[in-house]
Amino acid sequence: MNGALLTVLMAAAGTALLAYVGFRLGLSVDRRFKNGDEVQDAVRASTGLDGDFTILMSRNQRAALAYGLGQTGYVALVFGDKLLVRSLDQAKIMVIAEDRLYVSFPDFGFEPVHIHADPSAIQRALTSLGRGVSP
Repeated sequence: MNGALLTVLMAAAGTALLAYVGFRLGLSVDRRFKNGDEVQDAVRASTGLDGDFTILMSRNQRAALAYGLGQTGYVALVFGDKLLVRSLDQAKIMVIAEDRLYVSFPDFGFEPVHIHADPSAIQRALTSLGRGVSP
């Protein structure tokens, strides 16, 4: 019985030590987009385009849609401490509820993106991307 208790205590101490080291190394980053300008800068840096985009930011500020003229759009995602940008050309966009979008990609390795935002903003974005119903 004492051996089992010692094992549990050592495991707890090891977990606490790993969590502390990970925190000190910055491995447990809780990053979010600061504002729409940061999303635009990420999309511009990734695509090389120099236009202005309309931004649809998720309420948790971890994902955003950036769309512009010509039915072009990009999804920007905070993944750990990195910003990932992906074109919506091959994406499948589903409306789960009027205030939630689910964006998935056909290739393996890019996780699906959930965007929870204002329903009217979602409707405008879908219409601009040519994937919604015009009012």
